[in-house]
Amino acid sequence: MIPAWIATVGADCVTPLDHARTGQILSLLVDRSRIVDACRIMWEQGYHLETLAACDVQEGFVVRYHFDHWTEPGRITLRVNAPREDASIPTISEIFSGADWHERECHDFHGLVFTGHPNLHALLLPDDGTPPPLVKGDNARKSRTDVLPLEYLVDCGIPAEGQDNANNASGDAGAKG
Repeated sequence: MIPAWIATVGADCVTPLDHARTGQILSLLVDRSRIVDACRIMWEQGYHLETLAACDVQEGFVVRYHFDHWTEPGRITLRVNAPREDASIPTISEIFSGADWHERECHDFHGLVFTGHPNLHALLLPDDGTPPPLVKGDNARKSRTDVLPLEYLVDCGIPAEGQDNANNASGDAGAKG
């Protein structure tokens, strides 16, 4: 069952996942303009950030934020899409201080810009303008449905309690850059 508070996150898509298989109970597609508010809600619900990572796909970049709860079982993933021509996402480092390093790592390896980040400079690589090493060439990129199939191919027709079902058509429906 999807907790009622999930509706307050404002996700474009809520995908239930097989907890036994993945350790995750939900994956939510969140517009990048709402990621700070969504993370604030995760904090208020007692979740902590485990990690965040980027993936370079044909459609742009997908950034996945993995959360776990301090006392309850079940991990939750928030996904944000960013188009290649505007690869920026608001920082969440003011909510989760540990995001500072994760965002800097994504910046190093993918060139993503976390707007509002207080210290967005190279973490692991030289800060000499070298192209980010994990940005792929056009021919090497796969579709996000090939790379993240559990989260993009599962039907999103199951709304959280109190959530409008019209916003949950499928894994790619409502996906915004």
